[in-house]
Amino acid sequence: MSGTVAWRYTRENPCPNCYGWTLEEESTCRHKKYVCPVCGRKQCVLHWPYPMRTEQEAVHFLKSAEVRTSKRCFVRKVVLGPGIEKWKIFTSEEDYETYVKTRKHNR
Repeated sequence: MSGTVAWRYTRENPCPNCYGWTLEEESTCRHKKYVCPVCGRKQCVLHWPYPMRTEQEAVHFLKSAEVRTSKRCFVRKVVLGPGIEKWKIFTSEEDYETYVKTRKHNR
C-alpha cells in the first residue's frame, strides 16, 4: 500500500473483505500471509487459533481464519479464568459452545 494513499477504513467502516481498519495491525511474523486483495493488509495464517488480548487483535486474524477453515468465522470474548478475559475466533455457535465447555475447538 502506498504511503501517499489515505487509509479509508475505520472500526465503524472496516475493509469489506478482510474486516481490518488499521494498517498498524499488520502481521510482522515470518509465517505465510494472507494478503487482502482490497486493502493490501497482511495477516498471518498460523496465529489465528490462539486467544487474543483484544477484540481488535482477534479481528485482525479473522479473514485468515476464514481462508484456513473455508468457513465464515466470528470473534467472541471468552473467560479463561477469574479475571482473565481473552478474544477467540470461532467457526460456528457449536464451536463456541464446545470451547466454553471443554476449552477445545470443534472446528
